[in-house]
Amino acid sequence: MTLLCLLPTLALAAPRFSIAGLTSNNEVRLRTSTPHVETVLRVDLLPPQGEGGAAAAQDGGPADTRVTVLADPLLAEDGTQVPVTVRVGSATDGAADAPISSRQPVMVTLSADLPGPGEYRGRVVLLGDGARDVTPLFVQRVEAAPTVQFYPVAPARGWTLGPFSGKATVRLSFRETAGVGGAVGPAAVVQLDRKEGGAGNGAAPVQAQDARWVFRAADGAQEGPGAGGVLQVPAHGTGLLNLDVSGLPESGEYTGTVRLLVPQGTPVDQTFTIWVKSPAMWGAFLIFLGVVTSAAVRFYVQRVRPRVTLRGRAEAARHKLQELVPARPLEREATVAASLRRQVDALLENIQRPLSGLAVQDSVLALFEARLQLFSLWSVLLRQLEGLKGVALLDAERKLKSVEALLQNDQATSADFTEQAQSLRTLDLEAVARAVLEARLSELEQQSQTMRVQRGDEPVSRRLQGELPLYLHRARQQLPGPDLDTSRRLVEAAREAFLEILLSDLEGSIGGKELPGGFTPEEWAQLRAQVGEKLIRARARKSASVDEAFLYYQSAHALYLRALVDNLDEAVAAAQVEAGGDLSTRSDWEAEVDARLDAARAHLDKGEANLAAPEYRAAHELFARNATRRQQVAAGTRMQAPPAPASSVTLDPFSQRPQ
Repeated sequence: MTLLCLLPTLALAAPRFSIAGLTSNNEVRLRTSTPHVETVLRVDLLPPQGEGGAAAAQDGGPADTRVTVLADPLLAEDGTQVPVTVRVGSATDGAADAPISSRQPVMVTLSADLPGPGEYRGRVVLLGDGARDVTPLFVQRVEAAPTVQFYPVAPARGWTLGPFSGKATVRLSFRETAGVGGAVGPAAVVQLDRKEGGAGNGAAPVQAQDARWVFRAADGAQEGPGAGGVLQVPAHGTGLLNLDVSGLPESGEYTGTVRLLVPQGTPVDQTFTIWVKSPAMWGAFLIFLGVVTSAAVRFYVQRVRPRVTLRGRAEAARHKLQELVPARPLEREATVAASLRRQVDALLENIQRPLSGLAVQDSVLALFEARLQLFSLWSVLLRQLEGLKGVALLDAERKLKSVEALLQNDQATSADFTEQAQSLRTLDLEAVARAVLEARLSELEQQSQTMRVQRGDEPVSRRLQGELPLYLHRARQQLPGPDLDTSRRLVEAAREAFLEILLSDLEGSIGGKELPGGFTPEEWAQLRAQVGEKLIRARARKSASVDEAFLYYQSAHALYLRALVDNLDEAVAAAQVEAGGDLSTRSDWEAEVDARLDAARAHLDKGEANLAAPEYRAAHELFARNATRRQQVAAGTRMQAPPAPASSVTLDPFSQRPQ
């Protein structure tokens, strides 16, 4: 009962604390724009109420009253807790309590590191002599936004030159006024108009739709309208934007508005003015340009064009000469072509000289063109006669020799060339061409027959016997007829068919799935690539020139056959070493294999791959037969030993066929 009676007295005697600067809701509210927040709060000791309160206030309160300050962690909106550091008074050891009286308040320092913008909630708890006072704490972190203000913009001056669009540069200076540094931008032109009439007469503005603009920072970096060009402005600092406007359609006064965006802030608009005019000397420049153009046209007509025409004709003649000379010209043909080439080069050199260029008359060039025309007739007939191989055409040969001498004579006239050209046209070209076709057809039949005999009962022989005779028969029937062009096409078709059989046979030889004996995978892949490249070129040239396609095929066949010969030679040596023999002592069949391989190499060195193939085949068959017999004998001498696999030897490529 006594204790209950003393409770009001004890409650009135407990100390009471107060924090200075509370809001009307008794809250501590802080606002900052930086991650680190630190504030100082003043804690006052209120005098006790009741009797003796005034005396206690005059004495400063109890001398032994101490206050303890605690702070709960700040709680963010997303649930993140931020610890709060409390420092009471001027203590440096982090003490959280200190003596307090009504005359001596306590200064409390609260600090925290806020992770991001937002509102944080906490509590400040004051404890002392059995009293407990709780005060809500609110901390709001906001992002600071700079405030931009443009300086007055002076009118910019631009220029335009007649049909060329006008250009101008507007300098936009601004400064930051809020004391907050940060990023501003990008900038954009939201309006650009031209006053109608071009003299600022107050008429309705006309929108400049064709104008283009680019912003440049102070360092020259460019940014397009609406692009991510952002400028960093220090607190109370200044900035500069250069606005380059182009595509202004004509002279006059233009007005526009630039909008500078401020992140977390309000965009700032600034108007500008551009005065565009044409230079006073523009008219004089146009007159001068007309005079210069007239003089240039007169100089071109009188001096340049004749020289260009002559040079064009001379270069065309030289190009035609190069086309007339084949890749492998005859000896007589090459001599005459070299003489003509020297003549046309001399003409070109004289034309290109600055002073004597026009001294080359049209008649000189016309004389060379007549000489070139005669050379084209002579070259065709010469190669046709060369293809007859012994056909007696003595009269035509004498005419060709006289034309050859005339082509190399520098004193010949245009009349001489015309007379000889008419003489060459009187030759029986049809008879000459028919004889050439007859020779080609006979050569094709002989090559086909020889290859069928060499290849025996192989697929290529069956194709030669089943497909080619039809082409040969049709060409033979058409050859005596009057239509020489049809005969030529049939003969060329037969040659293409024969070449196609050869190409398919060689492609099948290198296209087998099995690896031929004696070759490593790398060697076989390299050989296939080299031979395949030449076969591709042969197919590409087959429709244009069968002769060039045959040359590519012969090159591919020779390359392939030489690799087989070298491989078989290595296989012979490997077989002898495996049999336990000495490389210096060879059996009769090994000597015969070496002899045939040497003969095959000799034919390949002379470019006679068709003669080297039989020698290789005979050597391969002899080696395969005797090597197998040697392995059988060696296997019979072993006691209950499993048969050893045959050593890797070069297989006949023509027996390799894809399955």
